[in-house]
Amino acid sequence: MLGRLTYEGLSAAYSSMPRNEFVDRMNSIPKYVASTTLTEPTWNATVIEGDVAAFVADLKSRAGGDILKYGNGSLDVTLMNHRLIDEFHLLLTPVALGRGQHLFEHLDGAPQLRLLDVSPFTNGVVVLKYAPN
Repeated sequence: MLGRLTYEGLSAAYSSMPRNEFVDRMNSIPKYVASTTLTEPTWNATVIEGDVAAFVADLKSRAGGDILKYGNGSLDVTLMNHRLIDEFHLLLTPVALGRGQHLFEHLDGAPQLRLLDVSPFTNGVVVLKYAPN
């Protein structure tokens, strides 16, 4: 699941990458894009029409495994406000940038999160796993 901007960036990147197991998997899995402006999706994607929260709630009710959502933006606000996110897997990288969008900047109030796990990688990246309370 992706918002339009994340979809456009990832589809351009993965469609032009040299093939390997991970790239092939990313290119082959079905993608759902929350957008009111995207009209002709490619990259094995479907645009979510109508009520995004209702669509995601229905998708979650089906059998079939985890739903992954990449990027951050207004789709996160919709999913959080409707309590449709079960876990956050946040990758903390050892690079500090002075600008950029904050993950929860458009939510009313700070979300209450419970730390589930911390997984460090040898390159300094740390995966932080949280669940909403």
